[in-house]
Amino acid sequence: MNKGMPIWEQHIEKLVLGLVVILLMAVFALIVLDLDPISAEVSGRSYSPAELGDVMVERSQELGRKLGPNSSADTSQFEAIVVDGGQGFAAALDRRLGPDEVPPRIAAKLASSLLPEEIGSVDVWYHEPEFAAPVMGATVMQNINTLDSQEFNRVPELNELKESSDVILAGSDADVVWTTPVATINLRGVRRELAETSKRSDPPRNQIPSNWYNERPYVIDVVFERQTMDERSGTWGPIERVEAFPGAFSLRQLVADQTAANELDADFRFDVWFNLDDKVKQMEILQPDFFATVNDSDSDPTMAATTYEDAVEEGLDEEEDERQRRVNELNRRIKVKNQEIRRITGTLNELGGPLEEEEANAGSGSGSGSSGRGRDRDTGGGGFGGSGSGMGAGGAGRKSGGSSAVGEADKKRRVKLTGRLRQLEKQLEDLQKDLAEVDPEANLSDMTDSGPEIEVMDLQASDEAMVWCHDLRVEQGKTYRYRVRIDFFNPFFGRGSLLLKEQAKLADVFTITSETSEWSAPVTIYPPVEFFVVRATDNTGSLGLGQARVEMYRYVNGKRVSETFTIQPGEPIGGTETIDGQKVDFSSGWYLVDVVDDPAAMDGALDREDNARVVCRRLDGRTVELLVPSEELRQPSRSRLKYDADSAASSS
Repeated sequence: MNKGMPIWEQHIEKLVLGLVVILLMAVFALIVLDLDPISAEVSGRSYSPAELGDVMVERSQELGRKLGPNSSADTSQFEAIVVDGGQGFAAALDRRLGPDEVPPRIAAKLASSLLPEEIGSVDVWYHEPEFAAPVMGATVMQNINTLDSQEFNRVPELNELKESSDVILAGSDADVVWTTPVATINLRGVRRELAETSKRSDPPRNQIPSNWYNERPYVIDVVFERQTMDERSGTWGPIERVEAFPGAFSLRQLVADQTAANELDADFRFDVWFNLDDKVKQMEILQPDFFATVNDSDSDPTMAATTYEDAVEEGLDEEEDERQRRVNELNRRIKVKNQEIRRITGTLNELGGPLEEEEANAGSGSGSGSSGRGRDRDTGGGGFGGSGSGMGAGGAGRKSGGSSAVGEADKKRRVKLTGRLRQLEKQLEDLQKDLAEVDPEANLSDMTDSGPEIEVMDLQASDEAMVWCHDLRVEQGKTYRYRVRIDFFNPFFGRGSLLLKEQAKLADVFTITSETSEWSAPVTIYPPVEFFVVRATDNTGSLGLGQARVEMYRYVNGKRVSETFTIQPGEPIGGTETIDGQKVDFSSGWYLVDVVDDPAAMDGALDREDNARVVCRRLDGRTVELLVPSEELRQPSRSRLKYDADSAASSS
C-alpha cells in the first residue's frame, strides 16, 4: 500500500507512456492520410515532391533556350527606367568637388610619415643624379718594358696580343710600349649628388632611398677614349674606346652580355654589390695593375701628377754637372719605388698579406673554404665566383672580407703582387747602392720609406679617387690624347614598381654615366730610337762644314742600349752597330742638315768648343728642328735613358 500518496503520482509512468503512443499515432495518420502534404512553391504555384522534378526539368530547358545564340529578350519592362548611363557617371567624376582645379597630392606626405625613408613610394618624385666629369691629369705617362715570360701563362689573352704587330715591338718576343692616362673622380661630389633633394623644383624631388644603392657609389666601369693625330694635316682622327686591360677584373663585357641577353635582374644587381663591396676588386676597376715586367720602370701612375725638381747648379764643370744629374735621377727613382711599394703593400694587406709562389703551390696560403658567392655564367669569363674576368669575392684576412674564403683569383693576385713587391724591393736596394756610390753623403735611411702605408681606397669615405687605364695599342712616334667618363651603378635599376610613370624609364638601365672629361694634353710616344746632340762645332770635319756628336738610345730585347755617332752635314743620324755580338739598328729617320755658329751659346756652354747649333730634318721632309747641345745635355729624359743604358751595360 501507498498510504498518503496521491493517485496521479502512483500512475505517472502510465500517463507519460500513453501520451507518447497517442502522438506517434497522430504522426502516422498525417503521413498515411496526407492530411498536410509536403509541397514546394515555384513561381507562385505549389508542387508536391512527385511533381517538382518535372517542373525543374521544364524550367531548365526554358532557361537554356533563353541563353542560346538565337534567343530574344523582352526589354519593354526596362523602357520606363530613366538614368544617365555611362555618360552621366563620367560627368560626375569630372565634376569639381572643391575650390581647387586639381585635388592636392597628399599620398606622398602620407607615405613619408607612415613608412621608413628607405622603403620609397610610388607617389614620390626622386632626384635624378648627374655626375660631374672626372678631371684629366696634366700629363699622360708612357713607358717601355719587357713582359715577364710567366705573364703569358697567367693571362692567356696576352698570347693573342703577342701576334699583333702593334703591341709587341718588332724584333722582340715581349717588349711593349704603353701609355697610362690618369684622371681624378670627386667622390665627395658623387655621394652628395646621390643624397641630393630638390624641394624647390616643380615638382619637388626627394632623396633617393639610400638602400637603393647600398649607401655607396659603385663604379661599374672606367671608360677611357683616345684620338690619334694625323701627322700630315695636324687634325685629330676618330674617337676610339680603349679596350679593357687584359687579365684585369672587369664588368664591361659581362654587363654588355647580360644586357644583350635581357638577363639584368635583381640577382645580378646583388652579385655586383657583393663583389664590389670588396675594396680590392673595386680598385681593380679603378686602377688596374700592369703586367709583371723584368726591368726597372717608372710604372706607378700615382706619380703622374707629381713633379720632381731636377735643378742643377749653374757653372759646374761637365763631370760635376753629369754627377748632379745622376743624383737627381736616382732620387726621383727612389721616390717612385717607395710610393709603389707602399701602394702594393696596402693592397696585399687588404688581400691577406704577401703570398710567395712556393707557399701558394704548397697550399699553405691563409684561409680555407669555398670561393665567393655567385652564379656561373657563360658570358662572364668564369662567371660569378669564377676566375678570369668573371666575378668572385672573398679573401681571408681582408679588412673588408672578414673570415670569407680565399678565391683562386685572389690567390693568384697575391702571388703576382708579392713577386712585384720583391722586385721593387730589390730595385730600391740597387738604386740606394748606386746613390751611395755617386753621393756618399746621401742619407739613405730617410729614403727607405717615404710615408705611411697606403690604405686601399674606400669609395664610401674617400674624398677623391685616381683612375687610370693602360693603353697597349699605341705606336711609337704617334701622338694621342685621352678623355674619360665613369659608369656608376644606377640606384633606380629594377625599382620601376616604386617609381612614378614619368620616371619609370630610369629603372631600365644598369648604369648612370658621368659627364665626359676634357681632353688630356697630347702625348707623343717615344720613337724607337731617341737621340741627343751633345757636341757640335761649325768648322771641323773632313769637309770643313762642321760636325756633331750624337748620343743614341734604343730599347731592344729587354734592355736599353746606347751608341755615340759623329756625323757631318748631309749624313743620316744613326746606323747599325754591333753591341754584345748583336746587331742593333739605331736608324732614326733623321739627317744632319747644317752646323751653324752660335756665339750666344758660349757663355752657357759646358766647354769652349760647344759653340754651335745644329739643324736636323726628318727624311720625309716634314719636320725641321734646331738643336742646342748645351740644352740637349740637360734634358731630363736623357738622364733617364743614360741611367738605364749604363745599368744594362754594367749588368751584362
